[in-house]
Amino acid sequence: MRRTLPARRLLEHTVKKHACQYALLRFRPFVETGEFANVGIVLMAPEARFFGFRLLKRYGRITQFFNQLDRKVFLDGRSLFEEELKRFSDELSRMALDGRETQPNITLARNLFAELVRPRETMLQFAEQRVVLADNPKEKLGQLFDHYVERNFVTKEYQERLLESAVRKLLYRGQVGSRYQREKIGTLDFSVNFPFVLMADGKAQRIIKPLYLAQGDSTKILNHGGQWVDRVRRLRKRHALPNDVLFPVTAPQINSKAYDAFAEIRDDLRSVNVQIAPANDEDQILRFAAI
Repeated sequence: MRRTLPARRLLEHTVKKHACQYALLRFRPFVETGEFANVGIVLMAPEARFFGFRLLKRYGRITQFFNQLDRKVFLDGRSLFEEELKRFSDELSRMALDGRETQPNITLARNLFAELVRPRETMLQFAEQRVVLADNPKEKLGQLFDHYVERNFVTKEYQERLLESAVRKLLYRGQVGSRYQREKIGTLDFSVNFPFVLMADGKAQRIIKPLYLAQGDSTKILNHGGQWVDRVRRLRKRHALPNDVLFPVTAPQINSKAYDAFAEIRDDLRSVNVQIAPANDEDQILRFAAI
């Protein structure tokens, strides 16, 4: 015979979900472009008397995205913001979440948090406030940080968007940016989107396609790079590509295990008449684009 728990014991066995307010911290150094990167998160669960924050420690990806920016700007800004968050945490604990009180002052805590994350026209600014339920606010903070901050940077798709952004800025600095547009190149039965295409009389004259091949895994490099080798080969077979095609490429470390995979893709691309340039070789990219 199946036994059921009394209502009181059932409640004791139910994990309590806490309402967590959180906001992503964005780094937006150039107001005119509106581009930003998620670099941190704050989260508060007042009923659980919890407030925490996580900030991005590594800066290499930030300086790669905002390649005209001195890294010291980000590092100094992050350091000052960290101190501000520590002061806020102490103030919040003292004024609203004091464990010596019978109940936390939830209304005050929410007001203080709203003031912390209100919109400001600064390089480091919070996005809109969000709410999520969690049985462990500290664990949820880590999960959200991994999802919105760390993982944004590790996919090849995101890395290639960073490369495209850098190339676009470079082309405009070289006064040729307006000549290159995103276009679909190919035939009725097979076509491919390219981010930078120079058109003349309805035909593609030059193509630039940034490619991220700095994954630490050889299989990932071969799979991703091989897709582009195959696309170019099929377009060449259909006489759909111009002679002048440049792939600015990021590569793994020369002495790494993944470098051989990169070299294989590089050679395969060259075999289908694609020029290869290091993604950070601005002079070579501009020489190609400006001809």
